[in-house]
Amino acid sequence: MPTAKLQPSGKYKVRVYSHTDEHGKQHYRSFTAPTKAECEQLASKFSGNADRLAQSDLTVREAVKAYIAAKEGVLSPSTIREYHGMEKTRFDMIAAKRIKKITSADVQLWISELSKGLSAKTVSNTYGLFSASVSLFQPDKVFRIKLPTKKKKRATGTPSLKIMELLNVASPTLKTCIALAAFCSLRRGEICALRFMDIQDKQIHVHADMVHGADGKWHYKEIPKTTDSDRYVPLPARVREMIGEGEPDDFIIDWCPDTITKRFIELRDQFGLSMRFHDLRAYYASIGATLIPSLYLSFFGGWSKSSKVMKESYEHEITDLTEQYAEIMTKYFDALFTET
Repeated sequence: MPTAKLQPSGKYKVRVYSHTDEHGKQHYRSFTAPTKAECEQLASKFSGNADRLAQSDLTVREAVKAYIAAKEGVLSPSTIREYHGMEKTRFDMIAAKRIKKITSADVQLWISELSKGLSAKTVSNTYGLFSASVSLFQPDKVFRIKLPTKKKKRATGTPSLKIMELLNVASPTLKTCIALAAFCSLRRGEICALRFMDIQDKQIHVHADMVHGADGKWHYKEIPKTTDSDRYVPLPARVREMIGEGEPDDFIIDWCPDTITKRFIELRDQFGLSMRFHDLRAYYASIGATLIPSLYLSFFGGWSKSSKVMKESYEHEITDLTEQYAEIMTKYFDALFTET
């Protein structure tokens, strides 16, 4: 088995033989993963399954199940759980068809049927699982289909006044959750995975997530160091007061992500708002876009940067300015508490 090599992106990559086509051309598959072990494990599973299954007459359902099994060591438990749900509920129309013989027409009819009851995004995600599953065993198979067009929604930001109205009537725990999302950019899972040890003076070290596993339970999971989500976020003084004190290993919020959503919806409905809890992160991004450059906003919020690699000559300047822009963000949010 070839050895996985570290890439400039920080991930590991390995290339393994797949098959030789009828023209004598050899084909290879590439796999990437956060760690060397995960990468080689994925390649090993493929090699073992490919030799045994690539030439077999797999059905679509068999291919999808095999693909999900091969990805269990690499993808998050919540993604694997979502894939299992798709396989059970959305593939019935083509499940028994053989991947060697299924045609673009077959797939297009299936897509059209799914589109009658599902959103364009959901249909696209389902097709993505199908395409990846077939490609794993039939790399040269190409489908020419048209997916439903995704409707663009006009973004409408939530005014600061509405955020403060919610905070003023929320319970202490929910108030802290709202503040961590709106003023610190944290996601639901990141809020629930936050421990008191992660609070470091004027910043929060976001390095863990609470994810929904295939067993239906929530699990604490460290975020890979190579992703943008592992970050240090400026912490406004008023939000620091809400957090309070506790034992270093204790969780700050003793709720699961679903509880945050439920409590937030109950509160939101009292004000006749249609916003989601996740929209609080959009609020953070909207405010940040008017205050600081997008590069620093991406760093604080855990969003991918617009460019793949920052030139080394800029790194020193970025380090110097990060504290300055963190101060701008925290001053803005702290000022809201004195204005309302």
